[in-house]
Amino acid sequence: MSEKMSEEFKNKLDAYEKGELHGDELADFEKELEKLELYQEHLDGKKSQAVTTINENKQLKILKRSKWKARFQTALTALGIFILILIISSILTAVYYSWGTPDRGDVFAKVIDYTLAVTEPDGEFGGTSSNAKPFFSMEMERDLKKKVGSNVMKVGELKVNFLFSLMGFPERNYMGNVSQNQPIFTYPGFDRGWSDWERLEKLPEGTVVSAYISFNNLESTDEVYQLLGEKDFDISWFAVDTGDRGEEASLDGGAILDPIGFPSTPIWHEDDMKLDSREETKGFLFGKVVSEGYSSPSYQEGDSDMLHKQFLKTLRFLEKHEKMANKLYQGRNLDLENKLQYLEKNGIKHYGVVITGPTKEIFKLKNEKAISTIEVDEVGFWNW
Repeated sequence: MSEKMSEEFKNKLDAYEKGELHGDELADFEKELEKLELYQEHLDGKKSQAVTTINENKQLKILKRSKWKARFQTALTALGIFILILIISSILTAVYYSWGTPDRGDVFAKVIDYTLAVTEPDGEFGGTSSNAKPFFSMEMERDLKKKVGSNVMKVGELKVNFLFSLMGFPERNYMGNVSQNQPIFTYPGFDRGWSDWERLEKLPEGTVVSAYISFNNLESTDEVYQLLGEKDFDISWFAVDTGDRGEEASLDGGAILDPIGFPSTPIWHEDDMKLDSREETKGFLFGKVVSEGYSSPSYQEGDSDMLHKQFLKTLRFLEKHEKMANKLYQGRNLDLENKLQYLEKNGIKHYGVVITGPTKEIFKLKNEKAISTIEVDEVGFWNW
């Protein structure tokens, strides 16, 4: 609006307020005022809307910041609670598995060791390690080994998980040199039409093997030592007749698929150990540190009474934890009560053994009348 028009509008406005405008002039000026009022309302509305939009944006930003702050605080609180629960759970888990004499963790490890010692012809006794985890769980692991010649080689791993005292199903992972066809024993009185004498004959000089030997008759431990003990190879494991082997073998054409037995060295238990030394040293504050050294009883190779005693002791131990042992026995039923009754009444006899040593020395057994079959397990380079 020009300065002249602005001055004119002011004069008319003064005249309007004084009531000096009449007729058409008054009507025209009132129309002009209405236009100005509408224009002003429009401007005021835009300004108000802009202010409202700005205020809403600020409120949204503040609200977002508040929400994220609340979420962050909630997350920190939850994390703190979780860490606290984790610490408390870890402490309670350690207490649970270390409770008792011997403690639970040690008992569970022994169940694994003893079960493998009496059910795995390849197995060596011992070697299970444990790792307690939060929320009352524990993981136990051990290497699966096999003796070929003088070497003991790792052929796999066993992993077992526990929740409280409930054992999960064992997980076996094999590797490397494990035979594709696991050898088996043949029960006396059966002819499976299979033996590895020809394979042994073709193996070169300078190799060693582990092999499963089956007998024509049930043999006592002393008779086995008389037959094989002076040879230039080792007996690794004795398969034991438990009264039900013949019935099971008849269902499988003479094959024993799930042998039970014991290694050629006694299976020692914690209460067998002898205290050799004991030393006390000053510990933190008023405590003391006790160091003790233990050793196993003396054993002379071929002492069948000692082998039998420790084998039966092991079966009695496993009878108390048979549900766990059955899972380690590939889910089959050990039925230890009946087996123990049979062994205590009839004594311990063998339908086969596992041996290892120079290939050509083992091949010489072909002419032994007491031996029915041989099945080769593993072959290795000379290490005798």
